[in-house]
Amino acid sequence: MRLLAVLHIAIAILLLPLTVFPLPLMPIMLIGPVWAIVLGVRMWKRRDVVTALRRTHWVFLAIDAAVILYGVWMVQAAEASARRGGGLLGGLGFVAIIIGVCLAVFSILTLVFVQRARVGHP
Repeated sequence: MRLLAVLHIAIAILLLPLTVFPLPLMPIMLIGPVWAIVLGVRMWKRRDVVTALRRTHWVFLAIDAAVILYGVWMVQAAEASARRGGGLLGGLGFVAIIIGVCLAVFSILTLVFVQRARVGHP
């Protein structure tokens, strides 16, 4: 559980700079990484966080799916823009897709770990 705590904190710290990009939305965007840090600290202190982890990662999966879909939309918009002579920042869509997929994989692995821990598997 301590490794999972460290991973939550590390990933949240890595995501913090991304919350600054949409400056007006920064307070809202900070909620996810800050909550992940709080969860990581609670896991490190060996508090019961199974329910919080499960609920959090189901919500994170929905957000990850939205990030992936947004990335796909960005790539499609860049292609349409490139046909009209623009599309300089089209590659950013792939960044969003990669981030969304990586975070979704982490959420799925966390949910699997929590389920196994709850059932009593090592």
